[in-house]
Amino acid sequence: MSKTAINLIIGTILLFASSVQAKKPKVDEILVVQKLISHAYEQGYVDSAPIEMSAVEKKVILAKEAKKKRNKKLFNKLIREIKSDLKIIKKRSEVNKLNSQLSSIQNKNLENQQILDELKEQL
Repeated sequence: MSKTAINLIIGTILLFASSVQAKKPKVDEILVVQKLISHAYEQGYVDSAPIEMSAVEKKVILAKEAKKKRNKKLFNKLIREIKSDLKIIKKRSEVNKLNSQLSSIQNKNLENQQILDELKEQL
């Protein structure tokens, strides 16, 4: 055997060995979404979207069933939907907080305008 052939064989073996080791450990997506749900409760996001959160919790149950039945397509679809729904719930909470701040600022502006009008009348 020539040196080139030996080097080619060694290179192939090394390439194969590195690809075997490069596999990522499987992530339990159910645990991931359950952590995201816990975070949503901790942050108070759920108060802004209780109906949507109820739907998320039902989807988690369905995802667990799909995983148990080894229905990967349905499982992956449900996991994507759950993650998307949680993002929407978070954004809804942020919008509600911003609307509350806006309302407060508008009320302060109205009060200040009334004070300004009263002062103008005194002049």
